[in-house]
Amino acid sequence: MAHVRPLRLKSEIFKHPERVLADTNPIAQVWVDNGVYHLDQSFDYGIPQSMASAIEIGIRVEVPFNGRLCEGLVIGLSPSSSEKVKNISRVISDVPVASPSMIELVKATARRWAAHPYDVIRSAIPPRVASVEKDFSLDKSKRPLTEKSRRIYVQLPPSHNRIDAINRYIETLRQKGSVLLIVPDSRLAGKLHVAHPGSILLDSGSDRSMRYRSFLAASITHHGLVIGTRSAVFSPVAQLSHIVIFDEGSELLYEKRAPGWNVRDVAILRSQLEEVSLTFLGYSPSSEVAKLIEEKWVVYQSHPEKVKVRNFSKSFTELLPGRIISDIRNGVENGSVLFIVPRKGYSQSISCAKCRNVALCECGGKLSKSSIKAAPHCVMCGKIEGEWRCKWCQGVTPFLLGRGSQRMAHEIGAAFPGIAIKSSEGEHIIEDVSDFQGFVIATPGAIPAKDGGYSRVVILEGDSYFSQSDMRAHERARELFFSSASFLSKDGVLLTVINDSHPILGAVAAWKPALVSQQELRERLEVHLPPFTRALTLDIETSEMRNIVKGLESAKSQGRLPSSSRILGPVSIANEKSRIVVTAPIEDGEILVDLVHEFQRRRSISSKPLATIRIDPYSISG
Repeated sequence: MAHVRPLRLKSEIFKHPERVLADTNPIAQVWVDNGVYHLDQSFDYGIPQSMASAIEIGIRVEVPFNGRLCEGLVIGLSPSSSEKVKNISRVISDVPVASPSMIELVKATARRWAAHPYDVIRSAIPPRVASVEKDFSLDKSKRPLTEKSRRIYVQLPPSHNRIDAINRYIETLRQKGSVLLIVPDSRLAGKLHVAHPGSILLDSGSDRSMRYRSFLAASITHHGLVIGTRSAVFSPVAQLSHIVIFDEGSELLYEKRAPGWNVRDVAILRSQLEEVSLTFLGYSPSSEVAKLIEEKWVVYQSHPEKVKVRNFSKSFTELLPGRIISDIRNGVENGSVLFIVPRKGYSQSISCAKCRNVALCECGGKLSKSSIKAAPHCVMCGKIEGEWRCKWCQGVTPFLLGRGSQRMAHEIGAAFPGIAIKSSEGEHIIEDVSDFQGFVIATPGAIPAKDGGYSRVVILEGDSYFSQSDMRAHERARELFFSSASFLSKDGVLLTVINDSHPILGAVAAWKPALVSQQELRERLEVHLPPFTRALTLDIETSEMRNIVKGLESAKSQGRLPSSSRILGPVSIANEKSRIVVTAPIEDGEILVDLVHEFQRRRSISSKPLATIRIDPYSISG
């Protein structure tokens, strides 16, 4: 007979919520990370007496929300609430991660980009690392008032190492208070950090512990220098007096995730909220800043310098026009020559040399070549066409379209036999070539530094930079032509291959980007495009797009959408979705954003999938 064990009852102690609240300001206003778009307001929670000493503005807490526990951020304290409240469950961390001014910045950013505050907080505040917090305590000092804030654009000079030029400018500011310097990429941030011992590096590429430690250190280091990439624009900095942004028009300074804010506009909001000075450093301003300069809202500070520019237009499709050969040869005899090329790789696509039919794979993707000896391969499915043959005329000789950097290196090497060549592109980036003499071939984002500069900088296929389809092509090309001059030696010459009549040539030679940017602004104004309008893109399922457009047209006729607004599209994009672009004059921009915000809220309330919306994106045509 089996032995029967006696039944044992287990008891569980249920902990009742603490009913006694704090004596002073027992109610906390909390932003809750609830993941629900339309629940984007703050919620009131009671502060238990046991937590009273730990709860203050900027503290991370855990709160009950809709039957579950969520993270929250305390953004305010008050003596009472107009509703029945639940209590805060626990304090996640007693180290404040947001100052009152940072909370106001997050609030302003969320409103401007029609976002849930926690969508901004995820970029602004790094994830918590408990082991790091024991080394930090709250810094309650106030930032002293400094000189009157100002807004300027400082154009860096040609033929000067950009790292040195940025460093010199930063050193002029550090005695006035803390400085926050934002740059587009981690490579540049790391170099500047090394150049300034004792500075704090806020880079999203750092590991979690280092990033969180730097974030907390920035809030307690007085008269410090904080150097960071995109998200660092939100970081709390003790005694902040200046925000400095290098290359404010870079696409890398636009947040890829929703809500798609950008560093330039967030920095403008912050400079106004905190009354700190704002400086844009660069070689050629974006269209947005160029407009602010014309309106005298930003002061333009230039350098009265000139650049030696020699242009060589092409007769046919040759890479190097004949007359440029002697200039390049003279350059390599006196130093190194930098070739800036528009594309990496070998060849972007191929066609048949006999009938010019573009070579396609069975899947529909274009065929490309990665090197001179490589067989054609499909850019979509990767299939290798070892025995390629034209499907139209059966020809077997491929014609290369869209030279890449490797193909250009091959042609340049053939034109100048015996001269050493180094390439910097894509995954193979060379940081410095100071100990090298010869030819350096690089794509725009991978140009190596060289002590003393290059004797010649050659911009190949200059027209291709201006002929790209997206709206930012011209200002991106303008920035490239101007910034290229910073790699020249003191007596160096900029050699360009572009149409002789292009206005960029005179603008660079005179070191005046306004000679080009003013015309670009006039053209944007005539066709009602940014920066003279607020713009947004809206992506949604193609099956819904017709009703969306109909609803926007109805809102326009009823006055809920400005009559001056325009609805462009729809156009088909990937995954059975379509996109429209909506623009409105600057003065009506808030009405447009509020309408879109309400549209998203109603979809969220109805449990419908949210549309993908980008307000003032990097490019509305990209």
